[in-house]
Amino acid sequence: MSLLTIVQAVSDRVGLVRPSAVIGSSDAQVRNLLGLVQQEGRDLAARYNWSALIKEKTFTATATAAQSSAIPTDFDRFVNGSMWNRTRDNYIQGPLSAQDWQAIQATVAPSIIEAFRVRGSSLLITPTPTAGDSYAYEYVSTFWAGVAASTEPGLVEFTADNDNGYIKEELLTLGTVWRFQKARGLDYGESMQSYEIAVKRAIDRDGGAGVVMMGGPSESWPPKARIPETGWTG
Repeated sequence: MSLLTIVQAVSDRVGLVRPSAVIGSSDAQVRNLLGLVQQEGRDLAARYNWSALIKEKTFTATATAAQSSAIPTDFDRFVNGSMWNRTRDNYIQGPLSAQDWQAIQATVAPSIIEAFRVRGSSLLITPTPTAGDSYAYEYVSTFWAGVAASTEPGLVEFTADNDNGYIKEELLTLGTVWRFQKARGLDYGESMQSYEIAVKRAIDRDGGAGVVMMGGPSESWPPKARIPETGWTG
């Protein structure tokens, strides 16, 4: 799965000659395909919280409201409801709006419920956290591509022919096909429909799904704690 294989697959489907290289090519058609692939990657990454793009951020609090090291450089958006103070086992509410944050700051009695807001490059926490407390949350990374043989994405776009895409290659291919057809003034309706169906299917399958028991808990689910007969002390 690489930039080159994606562009070659698109070329096959729209009737173009397969290029042997993409990055650095002077061919206007290849450069056009490169731009469309990059656009498709950015749009897909922004469309859904793909499991391959979700990361965990942990940080140790300082005794100030603004935690300047709490936002990673590849941060795009929070996975809602995932921030916790692990030291105190507290769920952190947020992100707060500007109005809610300012209302809290104007209140004489401090809040006993921890909450957060992002302003600029800092993550703000109220009430002021205790220095040394450990916090964690999950977020969606802006990195949807990565260098060859990398174990996780580390690029905001393709920079070499053998760079990997961390969103399904078929989605990147289908998305680039309809974008190319649209750019050339061709009928792209059917291609776009096939693409949308594939994206919806991929979203439904991404990361699995929890089990919902419509009739309530069964004998086998949710799983019950099992205590071994030996190997423990009272």
